[in-house]
Amino acid sequence: MNFNSVKYSLKEGINNVWSNGVMSLASVSVMVCCMVLTGSAVLLSMNLSEILKSVENQNNVTVFLSKDISQSEIPLIEEKIKKVPNVLKCEYYSSSRASERYREVLGELYEILHKSGSPFPEAFHVTMVDLSLYEQTVKELNDIKKVDSVSDRSETAKKLSNLSQLISVSGIWTVCSLGLISLFIIVNTIRLTMHSRRVEISIMKSVGATNGFIRAPFIVEGIIIGIIAAVISSFIVNLSYYSFVDIVGEIISFHGVYFKDIFYKLLGCFSAIGVVFGIIGGVISIRRYLKKEGVNFAG
Repeated sequence: MNFNSVKYSLKEGINNVWSNGVMSLASVSVMVCCMVLTGSAVLLSMNLSEILKSVENQNNVTVFLSKDISQSEIPLIEEKIKKVPNVLKCEYYSSSRASERYREVLGELYEILHKSGSPFPEAFHVTMVDLSLYEQTVKELNDIKKVDSVSDRSETAKKLSNLSQLISVSGIWTVCSLGLISLFIIVNTIRLTMHSRRVEISIMKSVGATNGFIRAPFIVEGIIIGIIAAVISSFIVNLSYYSFVDIVGEIISFHGVYFKDIFYKLLGCFSAIGVVFGIIGGVISIRRYLKKEGVNFAG
């Protein structure tokens, strides 16, 4: 294909998008939904993975003591904890200290909870030496008399992992469904253009134009729709993500994955998806029509 053919295809492709404004807008809108959901699922999975790594890499647990424990028993419990082989450090965290810490956070709720006594048990913050012995160490700590419970983060990690898998599977099915809808709309958008130009296509075939030359503008039309959707989707995901991080950051300590580090990768992936969908849509929509035009001049 020479320069003039490329120029013609680009010009006609742009004109096709513009002339079928409503259908083109519908195609872009559905593809944007598809890409935004894809990007959101990817970012959510990435953030869950980071949280999961953080949880898994924490080599400390909190050992909560029974409510009926006396102050004289606390030093004895501390000695027993320190004797557990994998314990590196053991720090006493009193009920009153916990109360003071959460007084400002809970506000009026704290006063309500505190009426029936301190809601926070006596506890120890325990640091481990070897994370590979995590479960064994937690079991040994739980076996100590007067220990009520141990904050076992392995269960939290498991729940986060299951949530990440659920999001991934749900995301795949949702994206596949919307992808098929997007492809369907792109195909029909291009077919609408072809129907309005069926006589022109027949004339081009009658004077010897190749199928590739006739097909090119419609493939360009699909690619343009895909790229427009990709750019819009990238900026929507960008704005939505930072808003999400700000809101969550006000509730818990959460920084999230730095979107600027993956923005261009995401834009590239979206653009690739848009181009592929555009090409597939163009090829599907025109294949049968070209065969038909070969035998029926007017369609």
